[in-house]
Amino acid sequence: MQVDRLSQITLTALVAGLVVFGLLTVGGPGKGRMEKRDETRWSDLQELSAYIRCVADTDGETLPGSLDPAVGTCQRDLRLEDPFNGAPYNYARVSDTAYRLCAGFEDPDWLVETGGAVIDRATGCVQFTYTP
Repeated sequence: MQVDRLSQITLTALVAGLVVFGLLTVGGPGKGRMEKRDETRWSDLQELSAYIRCVADTDGETLPGSLDPAVGTCQRDLRLEDPFNGAPYNYARVSDTAYRLCAGFEDPDWLVETGGAVIDRATGCVQFTYTP
């Protein structure tokens, strides 16, 4: 009887240890929600980038000075602010062929690890290149 009880306690401790190890490795449900929010932000920046490229293609291969998705042939229903905290996404024209889009990523390392972009971890900015 004593051996059965010891086996049961050992097995329970092993399973609990594996669950804790799994949560520490994967990050748990909070990490998953954070990644999902960052995935939405990244998707929004990709949509904005597609809009910017459309404007440049139809406007003499010139990057726009600002984001105004309600004007011109590239008119789209774009989200210009973070849906989770209301902070605006930032756009900056860096040169005639480069621009930056910025968002408040919660875990920019996740985005880098997925191969999604080269991101400035401190600012949440991603630099894009426009090639006419």
